Amino acid sequence: MDLSLQLAQKQILSQRMQQSVEILQMNTITLSEYIHELAEENPLLEWQDTSAEEPLKDDKLLRKLEWLEEADEQNRSMYRVEQEDEREQQETVGRRERESLREYLLFQINILKVDEGVKRVLRFLAQSTEESGYLEQGAMEAAQEKFPIEESCCVEVLNLLQSLDPPGVGARSLEECLLIQLKQKNASRLAITMVEKHLHDLAKNRMSHVAKQLKVSLDEAMTAFEEIKSCEPKPGQGFICDKPVEYILPDVYVEKKDGQLLVTINSSATPKLYISQSYIKILREGSSQETKDYISNKLKQAEWAMQCISKRESTLLETAKCIVQRQKEFFLRCDGSLKPLRMSDIAEQMQVHESTISRAVRDKYIQCDRGVFALNSFFSKALSADGEGTVSADSIQQKIRFMIEEENKMKPYSDRELTEKLQKEGIQISRRTVAKYREGMGIAGASGRKRYE
Repeated sequence: MDLSLQLAQKQILSQRMQQSVEILQMNTITLSEYIHELAEENPLLEWQDTSAEEPLKDDKLLRKLEWLEEADEQNRSMYRVEQEDEREQQETVGRRERESLREYLLFQINILKVDEGVKRVLRFLAQSTEESGYLEQGAMEAAQEKFPIEESCCVEVLNLLQSLDPPGVGARSLEECLLIQLKQKNASRLAITMVEKHLHDLAKNRMSHVAKQLKVSLDEAMTAFEEIKSCEPKPGQGFICDKPVEYILPDVYVEKKDGQLLVTINSSATPKLYISQSYIKILREGSSQETKDYISNKLKQAEWAMQCISKRESTLLETAKCIVQRQKEFFLRCDGSLKPLRMSDIAEQMQVHESTISRAVRDKYIQCDRGVFALNSFFSKALSADGEGTVSADSIQQKIRFMIEEENKMKPYSDRELTEKLQKEGIQISRRTVAKYREGMGIAGASGRKRYE
């Protein structure tokens, strides 16, 4: 056995430093939840909701009372008429806006005149539909195991489900979904054949190839293609979602005032922590040593947590100000593009480590006149450009989008042609990068953008 001693340096974060790091990378929603939990665990901490509406001042309250007093009976009757109209509009809202797809299917199944045994299988399959309207994978096998029915009977029940509204519901693939809708619409045989045999070519907009394979004219193929495009690829679209909607709460605000950009933290969304004076009073009045030690320990924990929260706010504010300063053109102009920016640039300006900037912008959002954006989206990769030094990936994407919008749709640009046009502008970029940017923007290739007259 070989025994030896080795010296090594290892960085270990203390519990306090770990808490500081965790608080720094919290967004507004997470921080608000953390403050509530912290106040429950530490009796010395109390919180106050800062999002509550400010009470009306005397002059505002007086003006509001005067306005209510001046409202005559005619205004009140007009208000009642408007309220009744709004109520009628709400009552005429379709069933789709009030319930989920599964609830809508169960409603139709309950009024069907079929055996109760068939209804049980139908309900099971309805509960096995996804939000898109498609049947979940393995639902048919699960139905056969749960209910003692043969495969042929299960298929018949599925056909019954697929006959319900919305058209295409219960399909197991895109092809089946389109075929269900086309048959219900009594579409042409050509449209049905195109879906059955050339769905992959239709997705790539290869209409000339499809017309040649089916031995029809291009006009006939385009007419059938319009029938196919009238179908809904996601039948469940339009129904409410069973899952709760997750909202984005901005952590930073940017406002334009007198040509200047004002950056502020969204402090109103997080509760304000403060030390309970009752425990401080107990500590001062004198009590047992055990009580003093307990209160003193909790006081240190509370003070450190408040320092970490304050440090998070100052770091986030300074980081946001540096980002806004570097990307000023984006915030001041509607068509402003992002400049090349790295986290190391902001870290060097603030004289902190790059990991601090990474944690400060993680899962955080900034709201400005142009909308809500993730903070880390303002860090754009730099590409070389003749005469301009470097350009950002965001500005290149905007150029690609503009070129595609202005192109001749009968002869759209290929990725190679887009690359050549960018290179003529002095931007050194490869065709593969252009294709990656185009796909990232959700824009189809040249064949997918081509139009036929």
